Amino acid sequence: MQKLNQDELQTLLHEAEDSFPHGMDCNLCECFLGYVAQLHIDSDATNKDLFTPYKVDRKDMHHCLGCDPCPPGDLYAEHMQKKQMATTKSLS
Repeated sequence: MQKLNQDELQTLLHEAEDSFPHGMDCNLCECFLGYVAQLHIDSDATNKDLFTPYKVDRKDMHHCLGCDPCPPGDLYAEHMQKKQMATTKSLS
């Protein structure tokens, strides 16, 4: 899978923020922060400044609240499926 460019990254981050079912509690949730970490891994190093607003002190993070559905978690799962499909195609 190609590295995410700035426009793709901004779209994915805004989509995740807009999906929060519990407002500001979600930006401290391990589901959302796991997705942000994966996007960081999958993005070009020149986009690292886009992640600055998402830096959270460990003591402020919280475990998954068990939201059903969990929109940020669903976005994370979709992203990983797309990444896996792209990897599988490139190996074929």
